[in-house]
Amino acid sequence: MKVPLHERERVIIKTREHSRVLRQPIVAFLLLTVICTFLLGYLSRTDLSPWLADNAGLWVVVTLVLWAALTLIWCVAPWVRWLRSRIVLTTERILFRSSFTSGKLQSVGLYTVRDLIAHTKKQNAMTRAGTLDIVLGHGYVRIAHVPSVPYFRSLAIEAMTSLRNNQSPVQTEASKSEGMAP
Repeated sequence: MKVPLHERERVIIKTREHSRVLRQPIVAFLLLTVICTFLLGYLSRTDLSPWLADNAGLWVVVTLVLWAALTLIWCVAPWVRWLRSRIVLTTERILFRSSFTSGKLQSVGLYTVRDLIAHTKKQNAMTRAGTLDIVLGHGYVRIAHVPSVPYFRSLAIEAMTSLRNNQSPVQTEASKSEGMAP
């Protein structure tokens, strides 16, 4: 995916949501496959009751179509949404698109960020995945399923510090030309 960057902006880290969001679709796929194979095996028996034996071919087709539709909805769609999710930290912004919201990348400028709060759970101690709250002046933005959220937070704080301390000459000249003090 091509990230739209400003003139002097560069990418620090680029990732997608943690893969734990795929646990439920994988379990759903396994359960759907087990149920479908059981039903297909049951329908292939020779000692079926007459009302079921007469329409066994139809029930096989219905089972396969139902399996395909539910696999598409419960397994493939979440996987595609996960592939589209992005979390990008640049020298000037945090860009993100979660798997639950469709559409374009959303961005938060590092100048507008007041604080970054990383939330992790004890059960995620190995992966350190969690939620990142970006505190702004008028509210906050929550990014869920950030892999290694403490490390991402530390990188973002470093970028914010260097952005505020080392203001580029282009930004200084622009602010002076607008009649604002640097």
